Amino acid sequence: MMSGRVNKLVIVVGSHSVHTHRFVTGLSHSLNQVVLITNQPVNIANNVDCHTVNFSLTNICAYRQIARIILAYVAPDCELVVHIHQANSYAYHTIRAIKKYHINAKIILTTWGSDVLVLPHKNWLFNKMVKYNLRNADIITSDSLYMSSKIIELMNNKPLTLHTINFGIQTLPELSNLSQKKDVILSNRLHKPLYRIDKIIKAFAQLIKVDKFANYTLVVAASGDETPMLKNLAHRLAIPSPAIIFTGMLSSAELRQWYQSSKLFVSIPTSDACSLSLLEAMSFGCIPILSNLPANLEWVIDDINGIIVENVDKLVNDFIRALEFNNQRVNELIRFNHQLISRKANASENLHKFIRLYFEV
Repeated sequence: MMSGRVNKLVIVVGSHSVHTHRFVTGLSHSLNQVVLITNQPVNIANNVDCHTVNFSLTNICAYRQIARIILAYVAPDCELVVHIHQANSYAYHTIRAIKKYHINAKIILTTWGSDVLVLPHKNWLFNKMVKYNLRNADIITSDSLYMSSKIIELMNNKPLTLHTINFGIQTLPELSNLSQKKDVILSNRLHKPLYRIDKIIKAFAQLIKVDKFANYTLVVAASGDETPMLKNLAHRLAIPSPAIIFTGMLSSAELRQWYQSSKLFVSIPTSDACSLSLLEAMSFGCIPILSNLPANLEWVIDDINGIIVENVDKLVNDFIRALEFNNQRVNELIRFNHQLISRKANASENLHKFIRLYFEV
């Protein structure tokens, strides 16, 4: 633990995802012991105890299972911090466990995006659940100023202890330059309706009909429910197979290689918080092409350090606008974005912001 401080045990609750794993791995380097409660078996580090619970809302035993795990770590010489990721069923079951079993623990709730931007608006029950989670947290964090404002709005301006901290990127790459780039456009968001990958493919099909852009390649990374439909769309649009690559899910190393070689990074979801993919792409010198969302506008100013899309049905025009930046302008953009990510999205520095919160509660 941090020297000279009171002994604290941190129990992290979160989904089986790369973001949770990275966060817990980072904690394991700074704290003597970390406990993870998640929804699938996982091995992270020697000093991380991992437990599995079904966090579905239909699992009426979830809060009892969570309580048993937490109570096994309660000790008189140790203060307990429970750090929950996402204000959905993960938070609901965990907070119920703490309340029902009168566990003396401080609760930090980190929101991820859809849990406060989308979930509360699906129906009254989800709305009530999210508000319950937010109301019972000692500290709330979000990864964007926009999401913080939506939390305040959702809670009707009730007093909250709210911090805006993003997870940041794990390793800041060396400064890129245009000479390292190839004629590649990268999309690596999940294949779900939210992310509108079909619009990207349609725009690309138009782009390569322009002679000077005919040799470009679109890399459609990741996967999801829409993958078969997206592949069929590319076929129907007669995009030559060498011009579009469906990679499936990529390892971190593979994704870094595509960031390094891609000129454009395109992400046009209908709703989003602070996207780690965006931060990574900017750090590697990709020109970001983004939907007009408040969280994106915290990082990119249209025509200054990227492109903000006003009409996704005319996305091809935004591709062309970005690709027609002259070389000097692109290199200046690359330097600016690299410095911006270095200052605002360093994972190690931001992790310690979270750790400091553990000693504030």
